[in-house]
Amino acid sequence: MTPNLQPDTLTIDFDCFRDARGVMTVEQNSESSRLPFRVDRVFWITDVPQGAKRGNHAHRTCYEALVCVHGSFRVKVDNGCGLSVTALLDSPQKGLVVPPMVWCELFDFTPGAVCLCMASGGYDKDGYLETREEWLEALR
Repeated sequence: MTPNLQPDTLTIDFDCFRDARGVMTVEQNSESSRLPFRVDRVFWITDVPQGAKRGNHAHRTCYEALVCVHGSFRVKVDNGCGLSVTALLDSPQKGLVVPPMVWCELFDFTPGAVCLCMASGGYDKDGYLETREEWLEALR
């Protein structure tokens, strides 16, 4: 199955609650969840050197949702069948879902940018496709 990479199916607007104290953005495992998966693992990426890239892999079965909680960065996702989408993440109220078997690259991090990732599974080294060749072969 070729994952759909239409921007309207990948982007998420999280629930936000604003008052005089600021904004609280929420995601929870419930019927009202915006994510197409249950979150089993959360991690964040910080201190990315200028010009460095993160990601550069695909997952066999794991979904991820990426959120820029500070600063900004770009994400390029590719389904391996000629469709790729590049998105700018620059708001903690928006996220980008990366389905399984989609190649993902994070780049153009601003100084101090923080990327939050919510994943559908725990870390599994065997679940990663770490080279484009390995990923393209797995898609066949």
